[in-house]
This record gives sequence, structure tokens and C-alpha cells, in this order.
Amino acid sequence: MSNPALTATMGNVPGMAVIAAGSVHLALGIANAIDAAGEALYDHRYNTALEASAAHAYQMENVARTAVDIIAELEAENARLRAVCKQRSDCIRAMQQS
Repeated sequence: MSNPALTATMGNVPGMAVIAAGSVHLALGIANAIDAAGEALYDHRYNTALEASAAHAYQMENVARTAVDIIAELEAENARLRAVCKQRSDCIRAMQQS
């Protein structure tokens, strides 16, 4: 005596095994896709931060160059003012001695 339910179940075992294997591979594929998306997002954020850092460094270089130019101008003005002050002091001393 043959059980028809058992026969049908046994006949479906290879198909169910294929479906189970396909499900496992689908899950692995989804996991790999999620990992790849995470890596791509990390790379994008890293590259964006790197570009922003480079731009900021370029701006800071410009600020530093401008500051050096301003300091050079101030040092030149300071030298001129010292010369004027010395000239006035010399003039005052000369007037006091005469």
C-alpha cells in the first residue's frame, strides 16, 4: 500500500531543495548588496570629507598668504614711523641744545 501524500512529498523534495538553496543564495546576495552599498556610502563620505578638507586647506593657505602680506606692510609702516619718531626726537634735542 502506497501513501499518496508521502509519494507527492517525496516527489517535491528536489524542488523544495532547489527553492531552499535559491533562498539562501538570494539572502547572501542581498547581504552582499547591503555591504557593498555601505562601503560605497563610506567611500563617498570619506571622499567628500577629503575634498572639503582640501578646499579648507586651500582657503587657509590664502588667508595665511594675506596675513603675511599684511604683516610685511605693517612692519614697513612701523619702520617708517620709527624713522619719523627718531627724526623728530633728533630735531627736539637739537632745538633744546641751541
